[in-house]
Amino acid sequence: MQSKVFLRNLLDRVSRFPSVSAACFTDSVPLSINGDVGVMFSDTESGNFGSPFIHSADKYIVGKGYFETLGIPVMAGQAFSAEDESDNSTSVIVSEELVNRFWKGEDAIGRRIKLSNGAVEAGWGLWPGTFDHRTRGSSSHQVFEAVGVVGNVPRGFGVEKPAPAVYFPLRPADYGHPSFQGITLIVPAAPGPDVVRAVRKEISAMDATIKPFGVRSMVAQVGQTLFAVRAAAWTYGVIGLFGLILSSVGLAGMMAYSVTYRIREIGIRMALGAGKIDVLGLFMKRAGLLIGAGTSIGLLSAWAGMRVLASIFATVARSRAVLSYAPSLLVGAPLLFATVALVTCYLPARRSMEIEPIVALRQE
Repeated sequence: MQSKVFLRNLLDRVSRFPSVSAACFTDSVPLSINGDVGVMFSDTESGNFGSPFIHSADKYIVGKGYFETLGIPVMAGQAFSAEDESDNSTSVIVSEELVNRFWKGEDAIGRRIKLSNGAVEAGWGLWPGTFDHRTRGSSSHQVFEAVGVVGNVPRGFGVEKPAPAVYFPLRPADYGHPSFQGITLIVPAAPGPDVVRAVRKEISAMDATIKPFGVRSMVAQVGQTLFAVRAAAWTYGVIGLFGLILSSVGLAGMMAYSVTYRIREIGIRMALGAGKIDVLGLFMKRAGLLIGAGTSIGLLSAWAGMRVLASIFATVARSRAVLSYAPSLLVGAPLLFATVALVTCYLPARRSMEIEPIVALRQE
């Protein structure tokens, strides 16, 4: 109870800052990877109330004013009120994606869902490698009622298709036993004033023994979430560079072997009047055909792969960055590889221009 009173007083003080338009608490930080296992529920209206749980959704625990603070539109019904933030509350809010997927064409307001666990707890812990050791609730089923429908929000790395989501109100039990992320205060503020310093000052004035942690901007939050994606991109880039080096060495070795294997043929051709450029063209023409065929196949495969990924990741498909750089990626990368391959083949092929016909025929 002391935690709830303290945080409510802090929220009231922060909300009165001139540069702050709204503020709220949440147990589920936006665009974070918190190991949440989500919820499994059945639907009382569809006749499968007593059947095994057939629906799954992401789970978020949010405080009053969460949707207004983050600019998430309320499509139907209402957002959470102060009355919903009680331990015996059965109110939930569902996302538009959940309605479209499970209740399409039906009225979601007042719809009842049954969860496998009446106690709403967070996930297994923070990513990576942490666990949430909070006490789990009883195994009894509890029925919740949808009081509102809100718009979809990005999940995970922000590039996946929206998933069904169920929002629970932040209850007194959550204040007393928060997840490892703690209770997060979200404060959108106008540029200029140092809101972070002001919030720290307010907390210190209320209780000097309490120290906030994990303070960062939403930009930093997104950057932290995307760190794994960036690390993977760099890893794949380094692997690709080594692959390019190895393939170049292999092409150079094959071309050198081809020149050595055809020394007698080269000697005969040059003895019959073929010039050095003609001999070089003999090897480069064949290499060009193979490289052209491989580049075409790679280009088509890359285009098909991009279309598949765009159909899976809706945010990527709509991204201006992807749309603007897609031509350079699809055309520039194959051309780069083709150029590297041609240069790799050209260097050992030049050796054929230095072959003397008499010496070649004498060696054979």
